[in-house]
Amino acid sequence: MKKLVKFAFVLFAIQVVAIQVNYAQKLKPADVPSEVTQAMDFQYPYVKVSTWQLEDGQYIATFKDEGSVGKAYITASGEWLRTTYDIKKDELPSVITEYVKANYPEFIISNSYLEEMEEAPMHYMVEVKPEGIGFKPSRLSFNDKGVLLSRVDPENFTNPAVPAADKTVAQNEPKEKEAQKPTTKPASAKESAKSTPTKESTKSTPAKESAKPAPAKETPKKEPKPEKPKKEKPVPVVTDEHGNVAIAESEVPDVVKKALLKKILHPEDLNWFEIDNQYVAKCMNTGRTTAAFFSKEGIWDKTLTILPEEAVTGPMLKHLNDFYKGYKFKTAIKETRADKNDKTMVVFYEKANYKAKVPTTIIFDKTGKLLRTIDADPEMASTQNKGNERDDLDKYYAKMNMSLEEKAGSAASIPENIQAVFKLKYPRVTNVEWVVNDNMNYEAHYYSARGKEICIISPMASIVETRLQGKPENLSATIQDYLKKEHKGCKVLSYYSVKRIAEKLNLYLVTIQEKKSQEVLELWFNLNGKPFTN
Repeated sequence: MKKLVKFAFVLFAIQVVAIQVNYAQKLKPADVPSEVTQAMDFQYPYVKVSTWQLEDGQYIATFKDEGSVGKAYITASGEWLRTTYDIKKDELPSVITEYVKANYPEFIISNSYLEEMEEAPMHYMVEVKPEGIGFKPSRLSFNDKGVLLSRVDPENFTNPAVPAADKTVAQNEPKEKEAQKPTTKPASAKESAKSTPTKESTKSTPAKESAKPAPAKETPKKEPKPEKPKKEKPVPVVTDEHGNVAIAESEVPDVVKKALLKKILHPEDLNWFEIDNQYVAKCMNTGRTTAAFFSKEGIWDKTLTILPEEAVTGPMLKHLNDFYKGYKFKTAIKETRADKNDKTMVVFYEKANYKAKVPTTIIFDKTGKLLRTIDADPEMASTQNKGNERDDLDKYYAKMNMSLEEKAGSAASIPENIQAVFKLKYPRVTNVEWVVNDNMNYEAHYYSARGKEICIISPMASIVETRLQGKPENLSATIQDYLKKEHKGCKVLSYYSVKRIAEKLNLYLVTIQEKKSQEVLELWFNLNGKPFTN
């Protein structure tokens, strides 16, 4: 009977666990409300949802983003709440794991992920609990530097053992008391007899004591101190052309190092630099000098690669042979960008400038189309040609300003109050390109984990609009049908999800180029794909 009771109890426990594990209901795409799918398409227009689930009244879309698994939580009315990205425990910043060890000893990290919300920057979420089944976890949040933001423990939570530092003291105290016991118990006759000096003992002690000083004096043989010169080992200081000093790999966030391995599988001779709020990895990749640029959040921005002469082919080579006969190749740098606007910069000597070693530079797009020509500059004479390929990556990128958006201004030309509003809303965004549009509003162009984004700020320093770029092939069927009927054969140049803050409007902006006239038009649509008139 007892065995039957035990079996029934175990079976009940298994059922309870199964219910807790399988509480999320899987859905077919057709069963998801249109408000929810539209919200997902608006928030992440460039991703493909792999599965839909319904949990606690919230719809959960699972998708992949640059190799990471993401989950977007949306209400039935189409309100996006948050998005989480799975992150392995061993990829958490060490400062977070150290906090858990100190404050939750003998607990395990049961779940860890990055979380993104509307009114909060990206942050780490960690769940910790005792090992076993049935324990509710404590939920901790940390910023990108590992600083604790919040800590929520379950009801009836008993604080685990004292912090690690106090625990070690507590463990040492009994040992110290035990060590003192022998000294406080000299009550036996034998011990007292040993402690009472006799004539024989007094005579013998000097001999023993005279023998002891020798080894005691030998103790100063602590001549290992002269080993200090080991600390004086010269540490090689690596600098680039601009004087930036390489930083230790331990100073680079794990999320950035992980992002590098996605772009370059086996980097050799790797050095890290922190330049203009970006982490720059300079290394050798498949025998070519390479520099990869990442934001502090691990978002890849661009990669510069030194190319050999034979890599300059097709339209690029034809242009050089047609207009610069007799040229001497110097170097070529390819810029692979997150926005797909890849470019190649070719540096060479014209026949007349070869002796003086004054180079000419041409920048091509990824199809070989000419973007920009920079004529020979006497300031870049032979004194600047003594560097190596690593130097070329720095000085030519800085000199030629390979950024396509020549209309974009530097932060120095943007009013401080405009920059302050942007920084308050997006504290972690770096590498911003500024544009003043036709309406005299300020546009901040930047890249996030979701892709290219634009934040538009009025001259009165208020955010009026945000835009998120999507892939043209992800346009809704309604919009595609409209374009086929009204703009037959047109080419879709860009597609943005737009939020108008003051009007509380969500729209789509599609830029097209007409087939016959080649005219470029901006078309607006509402979330249902119907044309919208401004």
